[in-house]
Amino acid sequence: MSLSHHLAIGVTRTMNVPFIDLARLTKSMKSEVLADWSAVFDKTEFVGGPRVGALEKALCADLGVDRTIACANGTDALVIGLQAMGVKAGTKVAIPNMTFWATYEAVAQLGGIPVLIDIDPNDLQMSLPEFLCAYEAYRFDAAVLVHLFGWASPKLADFRKFCAEKNIALLEDGAQCYGVKINGVPVLKGSTVGTTSFYPAKVVGGCVDGGAIFANSEALEKLIRSLCNHGRSAHYSYERNGWNSRMGGLQAAFLNHVVARSGEIVADRRRSAEWYRKRLAGTDKLNIFAPPAGQDENGYLAVFTVADGVDVNAVTDGLKARGIGFGRTYPETMDSQPPAVDAIKVGTLQHSRKFCKSALNLPLFFGITEPELEACASALQEVLRGL
Repeated sequence: MSLSHHLAIGVTRTMNVPFIDLARLTKSMKSEVLADWSAVFDKTEFVGGPRVGALEKALCADLGVDRTIACANGTDALVIGLQAMGVKAGTKVAIPNMTFWATYEAVAQLGGIPVLIDIDPNDLQMSLPEFLCAYEAYRFDAAVLVHLFGWASPKLADFRKFCAEKNIALLEDGAQCYGVKINGVPVLKGSTVGTTSFYPAKVVGGCVDGGAIFANSEALEKLIRSLCNHGRSAHYSYERNGWNSRMGGLQAAFLNHVVARSGEIVADRRRSAEWYRKRLAGTDKLNIFAPPAGQDENGYLAVFTVADGVDVNAVTDGLKARGIGFGRTYPETMDSQPPAVDAIKVGTLQHSRKFCKSALNLPLFFGITEPELEACASALQEVLRGL
């Protein structure tokens, strides 16, 4: 009999909790969104339009950035942001070895050479010492700093300072950091180019794929807008090869309602993330991760790893048997993916590899209730005790 069958024996499933439930938010704003969508249809604002412009202004105000360019998805945001910063075929680009594949993919799509750098085992962000060593060895010209898991590196200022001194084009991937603050300052404030994703499962998510690029100068904004619209310089005039990456009114209308509630959404998710940490503190066979001191997280994920020697698949089998959703963000590193065979791999990459083998996430979404949180925490503890 398999271990999963053993775990299921005698289990009382008192409450099913999904890993994510987007309907907790969408149901609460359905009537307002439908009214807005009706106006979009009446005015045929299907690509661009005033609602996209309103969203861009709202994002600037919410995130403390100078300029916002809405685009079709978060991956496009990375590709176009990197291209605007000069990444092209042969450019070496430093990225963390643990991130979502789009970070790697964006570099590869431009013909760049990814330089894979290990994470700090405590904050799970790209390691600054490894980054500095990699620069000495490979002299990369660009870097992507990914603000993972709902917080950022406590060394963010050091990354920015070093990149400015060495003329390294630094793009900050903010797909997971909407609403994060460092000492009260929005995390992307002060970035040269930043990006975000509005994939529906994000803290601020859309009704379809969507993204945005943030720029700190008028020149960068103009270039990025051109790249998002086929490289256009004027109507049917083109000064560069660009992309078809534009947002329409339906998505913008939806997102304007979500952004208007972003403070409420972030506060709710932040409370749930902290609830898990307090409730599970001291749990045997479990490592709990939290944002660095001085940072306000956004509750994007409840981040855990199981202890050495514990089979994470046995844990997820046990949660599944008890009706508890789970995630494993991320179960594999960049260097383990077949397309990454030719990437430059810096050092041992041991910390990212170890984390990915034992990563575990419990349900965390806007509107999750305390009884649901308790069901998840109790189930996890029960499973761990049985291993």
